Amino acid sequence: MWLAKSLRARVLLGILTVLMISWLLQFSLYWESVTREQSGVRDHGLRSVVGSLAFFLEFVPAMQEIGSKRPAPDFLLHQAGSYAEFQIWDLFAGRLVLASRAAPKGRLSPADIAGFATVQVDGELWRVYSGLDPSARFEIVAGTPVQQFNEQLTKRFRLGALVTLLMFMGIGGVTVLVVRRSLRTLSHIGADISMRGAGDHSDLDESRVPKEIKPLIRAINARQRKVCALMMNERRFIGDAAHELRTPLAVLAVYADTAYRTHDHEKTKLLLKKISDTTRRSSRIVEQLLDLARMEGDQSEVRFSLVDLSAVIDLVVSDMQSAFDERDQRVIVDARPCCVHGQIDALGTLVRNLVDNAGRYSGMGSTINVRIAQTGGAVVLTVNDNGPGIDPRERERIFDPFYRVPGAGSHGSGIGLALVWRIARHHRATVTVVEGFGGRGVRFDVTFPTLTVP
Repeated sequence: MWLAKSLRARVLLGILTVLMISWLLQFSLYWESVTREQSGVRDHGLRSVVGSLAFFLEFVPAMQEIGSKRPAPDFLLHQAGSYAEFQIWDLFAGRLVLASRAAPKGRLSPADIAGFATVQVDGELWRVYSGLDPSARFEIVAGTPVQQFNEQLTKRFRLGALVTLLMFMGIGGVTVLVVRRSLRTLSHIGADISMRGAGDHSDLDESRVPKEIKPLIRAINARQRKVCALMMNERRFIGDAAHELRTPLAVLAVYADTAYRTHDHEKTKLLLKKISDTTRRSSRIVEQLLDLARMEGDQSEVRFSLVDLSAVIDLVVSDMQSAFDERDQRVIVDARPCCVHGQIDALGTLVRNLVDNAGRYSGMGSTINVRIAQTGGAVVLTVNDNGPGIDPRERERIFDPFYRVPGAGSHGSGIGLALVWRIARHHRATVTVVEGFGGRGVRFDVTFPTLTVP
């Protein structure tokens, strides 16, 4: 479990495991190489001892009398030195003629074996080599104890293993330091983030981090920018809500206080009507503020689908018909079934705000035309009225939140067209404003992109 939680532990364990396997593999190869090399050196030494003794036997007269009638020359006894023990056998007489001082009492090599052999003599294993002198009368056998050879080989192995182990331990230590230093960047990033204040949303510095960590830093920075944007939207929403609701709430307080104090029944009814109108207007402001906050928030999880825009228009106009009747306005709808790719609630808000805006500002007895047309595969929603219109110099600002056209004569919230602009942008649509009927009024064209079917 701890291994899964620690990147440093996983990296170190992986590297050290590879180092350990490499050390074991190298030691195995070293063992095999040294064993083969030392065995060759030993066998070559035994062969050299036998060859030297055979050479010097030519200069010893009456070799068969050594040991029985006269002593052996000293130079023969010192030929093998401390490397190997030897025996010289007289094959004709079948007796041991000469042997080194530490040679075993038993025969080092059976009479029928020539060359190299591993034999057991007096309960001990010997590696031996046997050969004949030039006269073929004497058999010369040189040998060394296998246990002695193995002990020398083991000492060498231990030294080699210790050297390689120390080397790999040094490499492992350097590896640990390198990994710790490399991952220290993550600790510095964590410390940087933890030391920041609640309002510090500046980007993390990616110039001094390894390239493998840069994608993580960029993702964190992108996430911080999104969070910062959402927080700014929330602050703006709170400020806008407080600003927009301050006046209606103050008016409500005045109306309510006046109604409470008056004893005139008709005046009380008038004040209650004003309270009702102000309450509805405040409720509408709150709804539009909430819609604006949603549109300015994170829209990445909003799912689009095919939406019949004509059905949305019919529903909106039907819901608002009573308001049009109060203003004696005529609404003409020319909308055939036509689909766009979008979010149905947002599209309903867009249509409602455009139609409501036309109804509020075009005046009593005006005509409002709502139309859908397809041009080159694109879908164009048009809302047209014959009201007083909008000064061309003001058209660029009408989509700003809480902006009201001077002298419009209506108490709108200043949010509706800002919502239209944001919803259109979210649907990759464009909004244009031109003159309405016969050079009067205003016309809004919302052009949706060509619908592509996968």
